Amino acid sequence: MGINLLESGAERRHIFHDPNGHPDVRESLAYLLPLPELGMGVIFYTWVHALGENGTGRAGVAGIAYGPAVGETVFEVHDGIGVSDSMSFDDWRVGPATMTLSDDMMGSRIVFTGERLTLDYRWDGLNPAFGYRANRNGCPEWLARDRAEQGARVTGTLRLDGVEHRIDGFGHRDHSWGMRDWGGATHWKWWNVMAGGGTAIHVMELQYFGKTTLHGYVQKDGIIATAVGLDADMTFDERFVHTKVAATVTDDAGRVTEITCRQGADLQWPVSPRLWLHEASMHATVDGAPAVGYIECAWSPEYIAHHRTDGAGAGGRHELTLDRD
Repeated sequence: MGINLLESGAERRHIFHDPNGHPDVRESLAYLLPLPELGMGVIFYTWVHALGENGTGRAGVAGIAYGPAVGETVFEVHDGIGVSDSMSFDDWRVGPATMTLSDDMMGSRIVFTGERLTLDYRWDGLNPAFGYRANRNGCPEWLARDRAEQGARVTGTLRLDGVEHRIDGFGHRDHSWGMRDWGGATHWKWWNVMAGGGTAIHVMELQYFGKTTLHGYVQKDGIIATAVGLDADMTFDERFVHTKVAATVTDDAGRVTEITCRQGADLQWPVSPRLWLHEASMHATVDGAPAVGYIECAWSPEYIAHHRTDGAGAGGRHELTLDRD
């Protein structure tokens, strides 16, 4: 029972400059703020590719805000920035952003200063970082060499179009490194739900190579355990975006956790011609108690187009397409 813990320092930088590196070898960290009560979701995203130039890796950063309170989706992207191998995540500075990640992986500071979006917040882990490779079902090589997931308490400020919001709620982060083949899966569900009392849930159901694997954890009532089962029912709108979720998660401590989610804010993100992401910042409950959720589903664009009924096809924004091949 429980999870296999990562050693201190396990999330130091892994990807460095390689003049012969594969273009899909990269390292990325995504900090997610589900803010359904504000009608928005916010993403701080930074990455570095091994294949850079002039002796350095090639890094980037993005500040993203979406939802009915945002209007036109914010995609403030800075890419192709050379970073030395000596710069790591204890003092990461790329474009208009700085990020720190503590060696015990339990604390971060995020600062992003964009034209429409400004972020300045502390991120304090609710649960130990969960590494896929060390835990049940491992980490598929096409997805990453390894990845870590973690829920958090988030406090600070967010400024959008000149309006400042105090943040005092929950978030999630993921950190992955290695190969990222966006065509490696036929579908995934990547779900993160956080609530008071230290409750943090992460499950990722992957469908690839004719099989389905489940990865993740359930932390509640002071106990963290490995997720071993997911039964989910989703309601979709005419855009094929999930607007309601009812899910049951079982874990190896013998517990059953009931989760519900309803629409707050959503984003259709064409990260690759092979795979599109439907992100949703959602109002949620865990065993009936109030929570927030960040629920991502991945589909091929052909599948999305087949099931859309709004007549728009699979159109969408391409400012942050990460794989153009």
